[in-house]
Amino acid sequence: MIRAVAFDMDDTLYPERAFVFSGYRAVSEAVEAELGFPVYDELVQLFESGRRGDLFTSVLTRHRDRVEERYVKSLVAVYRAHSPTISPFPEAESVLSAIRKRYRTALISDGIQEVQHRKLDALGLRPHFEAVVMTGELGREFWKPHPLPFEDCARRLAVAPAQMVYVGDNPAKDFVAARGLGLKTIRVRRPGTLHFEIDLPATQEADITVETLSDVLDVVEGLA
Repeated sequence: MIRAVAFDMDDTLYPERAFVFSGYRAVSEAVEAELGFPVYDELVQLFESGRRGDLFTSVLTRHRDRVEERYVKSLVAVYRAHSPTISPFPEAESVLSAIRKRYRTALISDGIQEVQHRKLDALGLRPHFEAVVMTGELGREFWKPHPLPFEDCARRLAVAPAQMVYVGDNPAKDFVAARGLGLKTIRVRRPGTLHFEIDLPATQEADITVETLSDVLDVVEGLA
């Protein structure tokens, strides 16, 4: 019997690139105030080209011969501390409301806890969850795919792992540990999200794949 449904947050409940671009706006404002030029468009261009990692240094060196590491670190702090301008996927709230009427609900999300909590508050989705497990609060070594976040979530909801469904988007980390504990898993493989193109062996994929959150309730009912 399925008694609970837990969700990932980034690219499952809202488009993660929206947070990234929101952070880039905050960083660009800080750079323009300090150095006199914006960097938002350049950061977005690099990100959309597939570049990851230290984009701030890459962009700043286009404008300055020398970029101090401490200044780059200050921009990382701006990025992480900014109040994000993000919104849930259009169907997220109605789906979460419908699932709450039938199942216990939780959120399990990787990342620095302060950043993830700001995201959740900006999305306005916190009231939909009985338990919120931010893996950053457990320690970096316990981020997914470690099983502890799923075990902790089951404990908080007072259900067995085998009575839970986990809904995520990234097969590189979302489903292996969950399936190993007996959870059923659903991958929301939405076009345009950051991990949409990832294809991994069946042992790392979810039990069932859907394109939007709108299909999740019916899938959960089928699993139940």
